Amino acid sequence: MKKILTLLSFITALSSSIIVVSCKTDNTNQKIKEKDNETGSKDKDKPNNNLNSSEQDLPKDQPITKKEKDEKTDSFADKLKKDLKKILDKKEDLKIREYSTKLISKYFQKSSEKQLLKDWFDLEKKIKKWFDESELNEIKKEITILFSESLDNNSNNQESRKLKDLLDKVTKDNKEGILEEVKNLFGQKISKELEEKLKSETDGINNLLSKKQYETIKTKLFDIVDKTAELEKNIK
Repeated sequence: MKKILTLLSFITALSSSIIVVSCKTDNTNQKIKEKDNETGSKDKDKPNNNLNSSEQDLPKDQPITKKEKDEKTDSFADKLKKDLKKILDKKEDLKIREYSTKLISKYFQKSSEKQLLKDWFDLEKKIKKWFDESELNEIKKEITILFSESLDNNSNNQESRKLKDLLDKVTKDNKEGILEEVKNLFGQKISKELEEKLKSETDGINNLLSKKQYETIKTKLFDIVDKTAELEKNIK
């Protein structure tokens, strides 16, 4: 049980990396849950507070029936759509960008959590198996792949030294240490992938804004709201 909770916390940390990326554009807090507890007084913060209040509406540890949970989710989705329509009708481009980035971030978070957890379990199992079989070279190969996939395009000699130092740590007696390093590399890789996906989606919204295609934006964002709501309902 403790192991599962640790991994769930790890996946949550990975998911929050999406929020960190989104905050580069609107200067909000890195974690959605932290933002939920704030009561910003400035009008420009209101869209973000409204969006993040879903965490307050649906606390993870509060006893609630599935029907009640679904009703709360639908109610929040409807309210969110009304808020979106309002800023779209007013053509408030800055708020539209903030809203869209948050919505896309939240959707990526919800849609990726389950797969990330499975991928990590599979990777952890594989690394442990190689340790049991003393296949240290296989572990080094996997670390090298993860390391390269976690780098940006501006990698340098310093990164090469980091990889060498990391590979030197792969010994029979350092199983737990290497598992922790692999977990960190896995997180960096996922963070990079999610950041690229988020940038692609937000660039698309910005392109539509530049063309004043507000109706198309509304359709896209409403669809994301609906998909996120369905994912929320399916969480067990």
